Amino acid sequence: MAEFDIAHSFTAHWEGGLTNHPADPGLITKYGVSLRWLRSLGHDVGDIDGDGDIDADDIRALTFNQAKNLFKARFWDAYELDVLPQIVATCHYDCTVNVGPKQATLLTQRACNSIIGPYGVRLKEDGLFGNNTRGFLAMHSTTTLILVMMDQREAFYNRLAVQRQELKVFLHGWLNRCTALRRFLGVAG
Repeated sequence: MAEFDIAHSFTAHWEGGLTNHPADPGLITKYGVSLRWLRSLGHDVGDIDGDGDIDADDIRALTFNQAKNLFKARFWDAYELDVLPQIVATCHYDCTVNVGPKQATLLTQRACNSIIGPYGVRLKEDGLFGNNTRGFLAMHSTTTLILVMMDQREAFYNRLAVQRQELKVFLHGWLNRCTALRRFLGVAG
């Protein structure tokens, strides 16, 4: 059974504090919570300062614990990652926080499909983290799977930096994060 606090300890370190990079499509961000994502959660959740709108002031008012609780509810509990082995839950969770749930799930599903061989049951690569994806991860949590998940993630970042040149400025940091996650998970080569 995976523990959220172990996974989040890694992710929180890499998400850091307040940033407002002009190339970040998420806009102003604090503790990994971007203004774009906060707005998508609606006023009941996103109006942190209680003034009736969701803007940069809400990001500035966000506390570390509020961010942590949002991630736990939206990216850990919602996907029942606690039922998975720690290594795979941490790997998937960190990816989800960094690239969003749909893209993270697509990368995870591709990694799963690449290790099952020609006669295994393939996961539908739909970006939906359901029982089939969760079940596969629970049964196949191996170093090989984690390495392939990380390879998928690095390839995604490299493609993204080519397709969207304005994001190339983040590539070095993304790849450093992957290297650090491999070490954290004990699968560094």
